Amino acid sequence: MKIVPYKWFRLPQLGRETFSDLMKAKVKYETKFGFQFTSQTNVPRALAVISASLDEDVELARTCFICDNILGEDLEQDAVICLDCLKNEDAFDLYKMKFAKLMETV
Repeated sequence: MKIVPYKWFRLPQLGRETFSDLMKAKVKYETKFGFQFTSQTNVPRALAVISASLDEDVELARTCFICDNILGEDLEQDAVICLDCLKNEDAFDLYKMKFAKLMETV
C-alpha cells in the first residue's frame, strides 16, 4: 500500500488500540474523509503502525511537486516532477509559483 502525503485515505476498521496509536503519531482523522498525513505526522511511526495492522508493506508515494500526482515507478529516484508536467512548456513558471506559495506558509 502507498500513502500520498496530504491526501485523504481510508483504512479498514483496525481496532481501538491501532486508532489510538495513529492519533499519537498525529495522523489526522475525519469521519467523512478517513486519514491524512500532515506536516505534524510522525511518518515513520504511522507507517509502522499501519503496516503492522494490515500485515503488509506500507510506504509513502512520491508525488509531483507541481501537480501532486503520484510519480511513476519509471522515473529516477530523485525526480520531483512528473513527465506530464515536465513536458508542459510552463513547467518552470508553475514550479516557481508553487514554491512561492509554499514559502508564504513558512
